[in-house]
Amino acid sequence: MRTQKPLAALTALLVALLAMMAPAAAAAAGAAAEKPALVLEQRRVTMKDGTAVAVCLAKPPGAHRGQRFPVLFTTDAYAGPCGYFGRAWYEDFVRAGYVVAYKHVRGTGDSDGIFPDKEYSDHELDDAVEMIGWLARQPWSTGRVGMFGTSWSGFNSMMVAARRPPALRAIVVNVGTDNIYHEDARFPSGIFHMDDYIMSADVMLLTPPQGRDPFDETLLRQRFDQPPWSLTYLRQQRDGEFWRRSLRRDQDPRAGEVPTMMIGAWHDPYRDAVLRALERSSGPVRAVIGPWNHSTEFPGPSAELGRAALEWWDHFLKGEKNGVLDRPQVYAYMRRPYAPIITRAMIPGEWRAIDRWRDAPIEPRRWALNADGSIGAEAGTAGDHRLRMVASTGVAAGLGWIDVAPDQRAGDATALVYESAPFTSELQILGQPVAQLSTAIDGRRANWFVKLSDVAPDGTTTLITGGALNGAHRESSTDPTMMEPGKRYTLSVPLLATSWIFQPGHRLRISVANALFPAYWPSAEPVTMTLGVGQGGSTVTLPVIAPQSAAAAAQAASAMGSRNLTVAEAEDAATGASTYTWNGPVRSGYTRDDIASTTTVSRGYQWQSPDGEDVSVEFTVDDDDPARSSFVGRASVKSAWQGQQVEWRGTTEVRSDATAFEYRHFRQLLRDGKVVREREWKERVPRDHQ
Repeated sequence: MRTQKPLAALTALLVALLAMMAPAAAAAAGAAAEKPALVLEQRRVTMKDGTAVAVCLAKPPGAHRGQRFPVLFTTDAYAGPCGYFGRAWYEDFVRAGYVVAYKHVRGTGDSDGIFPDKEYSDHELDDAVEMIGWLARQPWSTGRVGMFGTSWSGFNSMMVAARRPPALRAIVVNVGTDNIYHEDARFPSGIFHMDDYIMSADVMLLTPPQGRDPFDETLLRQRFDQPPWSLTYLRQQRDGEFWRRSLRRDQDPRAGEVPTMMIGAWHDPYRDAVLRALERSSGPVRAVIGPWNHSTEFPGPSAELGRAALEWWDHFLKGEKNGVLDRPQVYAYMRRPYAPIITRAMIPGEWRAIDRWRDAPIEPRRWALNADGSIGAEAGTAGDHRLRMVASTGVAAGLGWIDVAPDQRAGDATALVYESAPFTSELQILGQPVAQLSTAIDGRRANWFVKLSDVAPDGTTTLITGGALNGAHRESSTDPTMMEPGKRYTLSVPLLATSWIFQPGHRLRISVANALFPAYWPSAEPVTMTLGVGQGGSTVTLPVIAPQSAAAAAQAASAMGSRNLTVAEAEDAATGASTYTWNGPVRSGYTRDDIASTTTVSRGYQWQSPDGEDVSVEFTVDDDDPARSSFVGRASVKSAWQGQQVEWRGTTEVRSDATAFEYRHFRQLLRDGKVVREREWKERVPRDHQ
């Protein structure tokens, strides 16, 4: 999700989208008045197959002929202008004595070639390896190259590192993941997902940058006429080589050899990748996990991430003995309870330093879900609870464990809910909770969703984290199998990694349901779930960590160039919105038709400007017949060319029944309001254990 992946994602759209260009450009313009201008050079480099790709080189101010610098490389398909690298603090890399190279993926932006057949294609990764070699050979290069990026470019940084190009010495990954199938926007937890980013990418990524003729016939054949990714991915509903790309650290030991710095966020869907890097890498790893969403900036407090990354680069690319490997391996922001307002600007909590993650004093503590609706250290009398699936459950959880979510009470009304007694002292958790569900269904297919929330004394319920499982994938996502009606299964549902400090008087809540709409496409059968509780029944295991001293928290905050916030300070802060992700300026709507038993959720916004791009999506589900669900998304991108008004339009429709997805994508190019080219793709794609 670029995030989203975007949403994936929606992450991706989470995840660095076109929307990021405007604020980054504005920040750069303000800085230019105070700092010497970067030396920018636009180059075209021919790959070994003859395709020319565009790369922007930013050199340190005052660089003289013959001077050599280490090189930092990033690449994506968002086609930002020369001098744009995705985050304002990336400019610090150039000013600190690095050449920064930003390449447009072939077939996008100013690069030649056919539009890629998917994200992270073979061409994309091969070109990146070849470009690293080219950068290492340049007369202004020391031959040492680092790779970095946010979302897309963070993803491919890990993929390229797994290929071990000789000149690549280290990487910095900002909100990315190494598990594309389970954590990105298309099939999170093995369940089909649609969102704003997924459909808009089929339009926005095709558009050429300013200065190129949008009506050029060759360009149109290579981009406009290429199949939509949303259809390509819909055909790949189970895990396998299409998704893995020899990347995952649990599949390929070499994937974690290159020194890696991971930057994650507790309100971003890719945060589990940070823990995997810490636990499974054979090379040096450092990590920072803050309170942010996919922006790694909002909500606050912010941190000096640029400084932390530069220390990493200076050690591995300049050879400086700066002690970066002797410092704590992890800096994590421990969140405290806050009012669930999606536009809140600050998250209360404190920074925590951990010397070595594998030695962290984290104790798994198991809690039983009991027949009286309680959660306790001791399991009560065995029993069963039953829940008829309500397909529209989950609107309050948002688009999938991303951003600050609203109060969860409304969504939990159609779930099985369990709560602890009020805490009498602080309880801190850091890591990945896991739910073990003793469960059965009266059908053959279902999904399970588990939410972990904090309940304040006044009943306000704040989502901490959650997890999902496609029941058909309980043993394998490469070879899913249907379930046997009535058979009792023990299902492990890992929740996304999290941090939290429960306060005295607050309670722990676990909710369990078979739907989380619209974040996940509903399963086709309106099943009734049986959940075993009490003795021998369902449990949740929390990663409990002992509290730290106030002095240690203050020291950790200082090391990150950040601050710790009390609950009162965070609640007094003004509200705001992130322009990088899903809680920015949004048009939203919710409609419930009790007669038809349907629920419709709509969203819409402009990524960059009201006159430039517009995106709108609509999700509909039928509680009586969840097989009949639908998604309709529309995107448009406007520009000008030689006095002519240019507009790209795309409409994506996905409608399901019990056995298949009916897919349609309709694409148009308009000149002065008149259609000059259009293409349509329609296909009935069988549901593969969805």
